[in-house]
Amino acid sequence: MNWRRLWPWLLVLVAAGMWFGWRALQRQSAPPGPGVARPSSATPAAKSAEPIDLVKHDGAAIDFSSGRPVIKNSPADRAAVAQAVHSMDEAAKDVTFQPAAAPSTTTAKPSPPAPAKP
Repeated sequence: MNWRRLWPWLLVLVAAGMWFGWRALQRQSAPPGPGVARPSSATPAAKSAEPIDLVKHDGAAIDFSSGRPVIKNSPADRAAVAQAVHSMDEAAKDVTFQPAAAPSTTTAKPSPPAPAKP
């Protein structure tokens, strides 16, 4: 292997790798464009929202997609909730669980500790 011919190509590869790495870091840290709204991290939406009384809104749909709870109680939302409850009941109607096995009364000897590795 002729090192005199190989080392310039290695330098080119290292320089190209450094350039691509620098570009990737610049793209990640670049601010978004003018049309992109950046979420405010100073006041998270979930912290500022009031807690919801679930008993008061029983059967209503609560939408968290905006970051805040929004109560949706239109006829279409009530129908969607009823249909979802019905499909969950249908899926779980044949599910049964075995009772937990009683702990055995015999005491097993603990296994000896493993030897230390060198």
